[in-house]
Amino acid sequence: MKAVAPATGSSFDRYISEVRAIWGSGNDPELAFKVKPLLENLLRSTNPDELWMAKLIEEGKQSNELYRDPALGFIQMGHNQQPGHRNAPHDHGPCWVLYGVYRGKMEITKYRRVDDRKVAGQARVEREEVHTLTPGVVYAYLPGDIHSTFAHEASVVFRFLSYDLTKVERYRYNLEKGSVSMVQPE
Repeated sequence: MKAVAPATGSSFDRYISEVRAIWGSGNDPELAFKVKPLLENLLRSTNPDELWMAKLIEEGKQSNELYRDPALGFIQMGHNQQPGHRNAPHDHGPCWVLYGVYRGKMEITKYRRVDDRKVAGQARVEREEVHTLTPGVVYAYLPGDIHSTFAHEASVVFRFLSYDLTKVERYRYNLEKGSVSMVQPE
């Protein structure tokens, strides 16, 4: 996955500097809610002609790693999603995530697990709430939050990860089968 390199001095560079400035140890339970307004500001204030954003949109790749912090571990992703793109309910294990929309409209359904967790591989989840994301809107999903996404229309979506998900244990849920499966760390 080749990164879209933001131009030096861009709105993206300023955003990353702001995130780094508030990150601290990374253990603040309110950190997701401190990064959220920074991402909202980036989404609302970035001109589509700004070089890095124009390139992200023009290339149209489904998944782009825009930035990976070598010291702090957070990752900023940019996604181009086609109408009808969806993913199955999942969680991000011990990590939190922010989803925000630059262009388009997507829906994120949040679920709660309602079974007693006594039968391995089985899980029953119920819809808890649905968030509609339009340009400039960002929602935080905390460690263990089960959620799924659906793009109503062609959308440019930003996903901020508190840590590299390939390094942590997390789960995917199958609503029809009532099952859960672990996604193993790489």
